[in-house]
Parts: sequence; C-alpha cells; structure tokens
Amino acid sequence: MKCLRWRSNRHRFYMFFACASLFLLCKHYSSPNEKIDEEDEYLNAVDEHEKEKKVECEPPGAVESKCTVDNGKAMRCWKDEEEVYFPTSYLKKRFDMTGKLGKDGSTFELYTSYAKMRTPESTYEPLGPFGHFATYSVETRDRVRCISAKTSYVPMSTQWDPTPYYYPIQIAQYGLQHYSRIKIDSNSNKTEDKREVLVGVKSNEWKGAAGMHETTERLFFNDEEKGKVVNISAGYALANAGAYVYLDKSPDLHVVSFDWKPYDGNASFTVLAKMKQDDLLVLINYVFSEGNGKCVWQEEERSYDDDTIVQKPKKDGQVSYSYSYTGSSQYGEWSNVTRDILVDVSRALSSGDNRKKDDNVILHPGDIRLVSLGFRGQLTVRQQINQRVEQHSHAFRSAADWMIQNQDKKGGWAVPVERSIADRKLVLEPGWHSAMAQGHGISVLTRAYKHFKDTKYLLSAMKALELFKTNSSEGGVRAEFFGNVWYEEYPTTPGSFVLNGFLYSLIGLYDLSKLEVPVAEIDENIRMKIKEAQQLYSAGIRSLKQLLPLYDTGSGTIYDLRHVALGTAPNLARWDYHAVHVYLLKWISGIENDEFLSKTADRWIGYAYGKRAKHN
Repeated sequence: MKCLRWRSNRHRFYMFFACASLFLLCKHYSSPNEKIDEEDEYLNAVDEHEKEKKVECEPPGAVESKCTVDNGKAMRCWKDEEEVYFPTSYLKKRFDMTGKLGKDGSTFELYTSYAKMRTPESTYEPLGPFGHFATYSVETRDRVRCISAKTSYVPMSTQWDPTPYYYPIQIAQYGLQHYSRIKIDSNSNKTEDKREVLVGVKSNEWKGAAGMHETTERLFFNDEEKGKVVNISAGYALANAGAYVYLDKSPDLHVVSFDWKPYDGNASFTVLAKMKQDDLLVLINYVFSEGNGKCVWQEEERSYDDDTIVQKPKKDGQVSYSYSYTGSSQYGEWSNVTRDILVDVSRALSSGDNRKKDDNVILHPGDIRLVSLGFRGQLTVRQQINQRVEQHSHAFRSAADWMIQNQDKKGGWAVPVERSIADRKLVLEPGWHSAMAQGHGISVLTRAYKHFKDTKYLLSAMKALELFKTNSSEGGVRAEFFGNVWYEEYPTTPGSFVLNGFLYSLIGLYDLSKLEVPVAEIDENIRMKIKEAQQLYSAGIRSLKQLLPLYDTGSGTIYDLRHVALGTAPNLARWDYHAVHVYLLKWISGIENDEFLSKTADRWIGYAYGKRAKHN
C-alpha cells in the first residue's frame, strides 16, 4: 500500500510533498494501480485480511494504528512519535491528486492536475493554425472507427453509437488539424514532408497473378485525359492477387494516391503492408460493399458448403481486413483515391465487435512499410501511383467538402445519433445541431475559402449563421441564461450551457467576422453576413463576461451549468477539460485584449498547481 506522510506542524508543510513522493513511488512498485470511479464518493470498508492479500509499504519506524476519516469511517494508518501517515489511495481521491515517475526513474512527480496547462504562443489569427490542433491526431482516437473510404474520406465515429457515423465536430477537428499542419510546415519551410515517389510508370512494373485459376489481363495504352494507363481484367475474389505493382519500401512513404476507373461493383484494390515489429503482413482491401454498417472489418473465411463462417486468424503471418468503398464518381468514370495506409492499418487492427479502449492501436511512421498495390475486376488505372509522406491538403479539402455536401436546409450539420445527458434527464433525439459544430465548421470553411480560393466555402460558412439565431427549442443552438444569450454545444431543454463548446463557437463567429473578401467577389449579402457574424460574436462575448464566474469553483472549473436547471450536484470539469477552458479563455482574452478574461484564466491556471480560493 502506498503511504503518505502528513506533518502536524503546519510550518513544515512542505514535508507532505516529499513524503508523498516517497510512498507513492513505493506503491508504484508494490501493487498495481486501481481505477477510481470519478462518481464514487464512498470509502471501502476495512478488510482485516488485507495484509495477506498484498505487499504493504509501511513508513519506517511507524506502527500501525487505526484512524477515522469523514464522519467516523475506519481507515488503516500509521504513526510514530509526532507523525501520522495516511494511505495516498485515500488522499489521491479525496484531494484529486495525481503523479508519475519522472524520466530519470528515481523521482516521483506529484501533481494537482494530470493535464498540462497550455496557453497560446501568439495572438490568434483567423486564417492561421487553429491553436495547437497541429498536435492532434483525430485519426487515432479510440472512438474514431476509421477514416471513411467511401465518398467523403473523413472520420467515422462511435462516440455515442456502436455503428460508425459522421460526427460533425470530429470531422471539423480533422480538417483543422491538417490545415494547421499545412500552415506550420509552410512557415517552417519543411522539405522532408514533401518527399514523394512515383511507381508503376513503366509497363514492366505491373505484374499479374500466376496461379492456375488467377489469369490476369493487362492492356497498356494512352488515354486522351490521363495519358499512360493500364486496363486490367482479373478475377474479383479477394484471394486473387490480380494485377499489382510493388511499392517503394521507404517507411515514411505511407500515403498512396492514384486515379482509377472501375467499371462495376466487383472491382477492388488491395494494399499489402508489413509490420516492422513482428513482420506481420496486413492486407487492406477496399471493396464496393456497405459492410453491414461497418466501415472496416476483418475478412471472414467460408467453408465449402458456405454454412460455416469464421473470422480469419493471424495465420501464416498474415491477416486481412476490408474497408467499405463507394468512390466519388459513377462506374466507368475517373476518380482519385488517396489513402494514408498507416492510419488504415491502425484502424483495421483496432477493429472488432468486442473491442475495448485498450485495444486502440496507434502506429507511427516507421512502424510499417508498404509492399504492393493490387487491383481486381474490370478497371483502368493511370500508370502513376504516387507515394508520399503526408496528405494534409487532401484531408483538409475532404473535411471542407464534407461540410458543404452535408449542410442541411437550416445551415447546420445534424448529428445522426441520440445524445443523453445527466442520466437521461436531458435527451437529444437524432438530428440535433451543436453550436460547437457550427463554430468549428465556420472555422474550416473560412480557411478553405482562402486556401483553395473557392467561393463555395464562403457561402457555406455564411449559411451556418442561421442556427445561432434560432432557439434550441426550435432546432437551433441559441439559448438564454438570466437574459444572457448562449450558444449551446448540446441544445437541450432546459439548457446545459457547456463552456468549452460555447467558447469554440465564438472562435468560429470571430473567424467569419474578420474575413477579408476581395472587392471583386463581395456583394451586399456577404457584407450583411459578415456584419451578422460580428454581432453574434459580440453578444456572446458580453454573455461570457457576465456568466464566466459561475464556472469557477475556487479550485477548478465546472463543465456546464446543468445543475442549475436540474437541481443536481455540479458537473465538475476534468483536468483535461479545465485545460481546454484555460486555453480558449486565453485565446479570447488576447482577441479582446480583456484584463478580466486574462486574469480569470491565470487564476484557473493556478488551480491546476494546487492554488485555491481563500476561505472567509
């Protein structure tokens, strides 16, 4: 058991931290960590046989004693002539402490907050990187089931439903992540991320299956639109290698891009990758299939009578997965395919009906190398397979295009699954809108308008303003709290008033309000919408200054204000959400040059380092 030394002499309080480090470290080596339920407030009863179950770390020179805490609950403790030692398993939970072993392996670091408090490095620029989103990895979040291989090439989520669906906030964050990397790479003049190679240009690079029942025809010719192409006719079964080309072995070239023209739904393509750690061969198939609602699944093996279906094991050092593919064009028309195989392999290995959070596989550049790219069925492929390091521009455009293609008549991006809050006291039926999604969407679209120089993104951003003027009860995201307007991340009735979603929505409104449109493109409607964004943003800032103190607990922050309407206990923000509050507040205080907002953020930073508001 890990132990903590509590010094009765208040003037030597610093000894508390020194002893805490010592005994937490002892616990680290003597027994496994137990998961603490954040909502569990009771203490376990004393187990008289506890000594026999686990190794304990007793303070040197101290004797075991009995203590009572919190209204007489029994707890084991130790004492010597002037000290009393309490288990840190109690104090960690009671005072929300955390800690970890330092990099040197000999120092235990004790923290109030497990999350790092970050602040913006510079003043916010509406067309610049979106905060520290460049460090995000939306693709590898445990609730992101895959990057869709259908028409959209954006994340599919299992956030609140086991069947993968398109969650607008995640899609927007995916786009902002890759846009931020574009801007940071351009500012730093990076060259290593721009490296690429072409394969399949020469006809002799294309191979055909050599099996008795795997005949493959390849016809090479010049296409008026695409230049050198290869027409392929091969068996469509996944067991057939088809026509294939070997890929470059460089481990950093994990993005594959090519143009193809499939003639029917039997066409497919497969990338073969090899894992560095165990030499496992991973087949990633892209097939015209809905996959029974799945976006990626492990291939099944049928017996000869087709009565028995079993999941293929990792046999002979090989495993096979398939992605549901639709394509962005009709059969018989050219379309581009761009896939980050590193991400696709990690999402495939993380898939499974009974998967847990710990099953989430995260791969890094160098963990795999690509082996080959093969095609089956009736199709034509351009003889120019591009391999490169990254796909930031493609990912950003995919997110922005998804926003345009999926914007509804109200100007919003509806969430297609139910969201329940506070033990189902508040429930949003499928089709609800979110102010955070609206704000993020505007942030994506204003940047896409400037980056790709296409007015369609600006028009979509302008449409997104409508829901900010529509009440939550009428399908919008607008609510009021004591006469102060609020933009709801979860537009429940009564309102929940989530802080971080509201702050993100203000950033989106600010982005549009500061957008500079060339004289040749601007008209009265655009001027009116930009002014409208400014008015919505200003109203939100006034509400923020009025209501912000309600989110301050004196030792942390509150996630939302659901307790006001529901009469429940406050929903305290976890430290990672507290860190988001701090960052966003610093962002906005910099935009507004507002001392009150800045000082509030500074105070909240102090809470993360153990500072508390004074008692009366």
